[in-house]
Amino acid sequence: MTYISAEEEYRLKTFKNIELEPYRQDLEKLRSYLSSRPRDLLLLEFLLQKDCKTKEILKIKVKDLYACEENKILHLSPGNKTKGPIITAAIKSSFKQLLMHGKFDDEQLLFKSRKGDKQLSKTSVSRLIRTWLKKANLTQYKGLPELRQKLGPLTIPGKSGDSRDRNTLTLPTNVEPESIQRTVYKHLVKNIISGNVVPGQRLYPNKIAKQMKVSTTPVREALSRLEAKGFATHHEKRGWVAPELSKTKFKEIFNLRILLECEAISRAATRCTLDALKEIETAQLQYDQVDKENDPLKLLEANRLFHMSIYKNAGSEMMHTIINQLWDLSSPYYQIFFQRSCLPKPTVGIDHHMKIVKAIWDKNPEDAIYWLKEDIVKPVDFVMTLFIMYSESSD
Repeated sequence: MTYISAEEEYRLKTFKNIELEPYRQDLEKLRSYLSSRPRDLLLLEFLLQKDCKTKEILKIKVKDLYACEENKILHLSPGNKTKGPIITAAIKSSFKQLLMHGKFDDEQLLFKSRKGDKQLSKTSVSRLIRTWLKKANLTQYKGLPELRQKLGPLTIPGKSGDSRDRNTLTLPTNVEPESIQRTVYKHLVKNIISGNVVPGQRLYPNKIAKQMKVSTTPVREALSRLEAKGFATHHEKRGWVAPELSKTKFKEIFNLRILLECEAISRAATRCTLDALKEIETAQLQYDQVDKENDPLKLLEANRLFHMSIYKNAGSEMMHTIINQLWDLSSPYYQIFFQRSCLPKPTVGIDHHMKIVKAIWDKNPEDAIYWLKEDIVKPVDFVMTLFIMYSESSD
């Protein structure tokens, strides 16, 4: 066996990157030309992958990409579970852009003839590729085989920091002794509500203890506390597992949220001091700023901050605590579905927030309740739509 030094390995990687740089530039040039044509860009991203045939790609329907998961294989042949295009970030992004251009029927072919609803032919695809290469001034490439050979590997990223091992949690490696159980609990909750832990995933006390460099006793105590709070369940044979997502449970959480949050905002509308109102307005301005960043997960956090800045003025610490717990229980639903779905994510209406703030300034609990309900329902409807979509796609 031949060993190479770290310095030599670094040099080899550097030379490899230098060698590939012209191809990266060509790929970006081609993508840039197609950026205003999301359907063509989406077709390119699929065609560049070697583990699928063109004729299979041309059979993809709109519904096939609704429930796609990044870095997972899209199985185009029912009998083949190992080959097929990988759903890359570029594919998800292109599909999202395409959906924003209009409404699409679920059964509609993703890549169809411009003159009708017929499936594109391989001849038409070859003609398209020649046009793309000519318009992007990349005529040195002679067709799809050469594109796949030279540009294809650049479209599939290697295992990155975003590709998480389902059994590896994001946990600290050193914990202060006086707060071990509390710290373990806090970090496990964070992993669950962020969607880092997959629903139904087993939580191994020994593995968690080893990763955090603590004994298993505080880990088991933390897992028992998680179970009591609804963040985990314990099975006699399987041990502790992260909670499965349930449409019935989500509906129940939603109904309880409406009940308690309407009561909380009604009370807050008549109790808020001037300082409290300024804090609420500041939270709304922060939400407005995050909304411009086009990050749905950060927007969910900013939305929570805005709502909690109101509810803490309801005059009931217990009510505020329970509402926070309900948000924790509903968070995995939003986090996981928002990350997995290729559909355009709904944003919580800024107009709703502004009207809520106005109602509180006016000490008008009826208007505050009305706009609160309007604000909550849209994201809930989105998650329920995805529940139905995923259940149908798995039948």
